[in-house]
Amino acid sequence: MYAVEFEAEIRDGVVRIPEEYARLRNGHARVVVLLEDESEPASEVRAFSGHSANTIEEWKDPEEDDIWT
Repeated sequence: MYAVEFEAEIRDGVVRIPEEYARLRNGHARVVVLLEDESEPASEVRAFSGHSANTIEEWKDPEEDDIWT
């Protein structure tokens, strides 16, 4: 898995993929939406403030943890 970041407008629930990422138009992706304005958060939006990399199983590697402790 890898990440691609770009900014886009959301219109009627649609995000248009920029031309430079045309190869992404026909595939499956995990999408995270970051919004600038938090004045009216929707109840169905899950906040990631409590998100922890420790909850992602494939990121757990005790040998790598030794580097940071």
